[in-house]
Amino acid sequence: MLKNSDTTIKADLRKKSSIIDEIEYSNYDIQACMVILVIMIVLLLSIISVVTAQNPNLV
Repeated sequence: MLKNSDTTIKADLRKKSSIIDEIEYSNYDIQACMVILVIMIVLLLSIISVVTAQNPNLV
């Protein structure tokens, strides 16, 4: 009856995007993101230092 005789190879020709392309496309300020990341790391380290100061056997 109906026969599929299309044997062409269909490739995805869209550009593969990296994380840098996504950040540039979405107009995020990279410097502001780095500041937020540093603040979060400092808060995390301060919480860890308070917990280990109360219980030195934890580490």
